[in-house]
Amino acid sequence: MVRVLQALGDSPELLRPAENSEAAERWLASNSYGRAYPEEVSADEVGADVVEAARGRLIVSPHK
Repeated sequence: MVRVLQALGDSPELLRPAENSEAAERWLASNSYGRAYPEEVSADEVGADVVEAARGRLIVSPHK
């Protein structure tokens, strides 16, 4: 999994999650954000999200 982020001050803004690097690059190519960049999601982060979701604490955006 890859997230597409945009640099905004001290903390980046999530623009879009993508299944892989190719999907992120395709999205970036068709959407003009001057300071956007892809960032791979680590397995540890995915595992932490699963735990938080199981605890009812994870909020997932409906944007696709």
